[in-house]
Amino acid sequence: MPSLRPSLSFLLPLIAGGGLLTKLPEIAALARIELSSFVFPERFQKDYSFVDRSESKKFQLTCLDFTPDPEANLNIKSYLLDQESLDIMGPDGGSSIEWAQFLAQTRLDDDRLTVITSSLSWDDASELAILALQGQVDKTPSLVIGLQAEFINSEAPLPEYLKPSAIPLKIPAGFDLPKIDYIRRPSSINSNSFGISEIRGLKLESDGDQTLVPMLVRWDNHILPSLTLASILKSHRLNSAELILEKDGYLRLGIEGTILKLDQKGQAALPNDEQVQKSASILQIYPEQAETYKIITPSSTPKSTYGLEGQIRQALSQKAVHRHTYKRWPLSFELALLVTFVSLLHLRRIWIEPLILVCVIGGSVLAGKWMLLSPLVLITIIFHLCPRNASPLQKH
Repeated sequence: MPSLRPSLSFLLPLIAGGGLLTKLPEIAALARIELSSFVFPERFQKDYSFVDRSESKKFQLTCLDFTPDPEANLNIKSYLLDQESLDIMGPDGGSSIEWAQFLAQTRLDDDRLTVITSSLSWDDASELAILALQGQVDKTPSLVIGLQAEFINSEAPLPEYLKPSAIPLKIPAGFDLPKIDYIRRPSSINSNSFGISEIRGLKLESDGDQTLVPMLVRWDNHILPSLTLASILKSHRLNSAELILEKDGYLRLGIEGTILKLDQKGQAALPNDEQVQKSASILQIYPEQAETYKIITPSSTPKSTYGLEGQIRQALSQKAVHRHTYKRWPLSFELALLVTFVSLLHLRRIWIEPLILVCVIGGSVLAGKWMLLSPLVLITIIFHLCPRNASPLQKH
């Protein structure tokens, strides 16, 4: 029997390590440890790099780059509803029926986005005029309307007209979104896409040459989009159910769309510069020359929306681009490495294990592969439990 000891000291760690190698995907706790210990360059580049872990059970990660593209050609422009535009609209200077005429006059078949930054609200509009405007709103593709809100602790339920805009999104633990429970001037028409253009009392924070712009707002247990997010979502032709919020704050518009990095207040860093606005009269006189992304800015628009053009422009340019997919080494290579590892352990040198660990991690990073560490750790533990006289290199 003593002659069998050298074989057992070699085979036992190898069998244990090889068995764990094949069964590891089925052991959730160890799989999570492997995921957290996997080292790759994009892990430390979180500003504009997203790691898709949807296939982590297969020990595969895909890294996406969503760095803003400064050369992205986006036909977007903000138009001011100035006095010249109001004079063209009619003698009432922006009544509901004149807004209906404005939308009919400026609407194009290829419009990708139309944003009205202030609510279409009238206290004295006739029912017929509101019905005419509602008809034009329903015919305008990708229309988003901004609403001003605040939190007054009213405990009021979410209004019916806002329910189509609510986002069925699960908010990760630790997020503290801005709260609202009151709309200052409710819209006179219905829309399936309202966005919160301003929250009274909420100051926008600066981050260098960018502003931390709220993307998500909470009304009791309901999540609503800001005007910026509603505009981005509408331009993608996506419904709110296709939004994905990862637990580390990455907000994804579908699987292949725009990615925004949010902080725990639901804010994204976007440009804070105000763009020069053209007169909306250009849309009325030469509608065919309009951009496919249009922002209409009435005089009642809150000042916080003046940078909306730059925010939408950058966000739409942050489209996910495939960077790299990290896969585990082939099983045959992993088994060969385990055999080599066990053989080297029999040298009984204290520097062997640290050297192998550095080589394995460093080699995997350089090769862009995922090396599983749990089998190596298990082999080391079992090997050290074997008696020293079981070494196959010992002379008899």
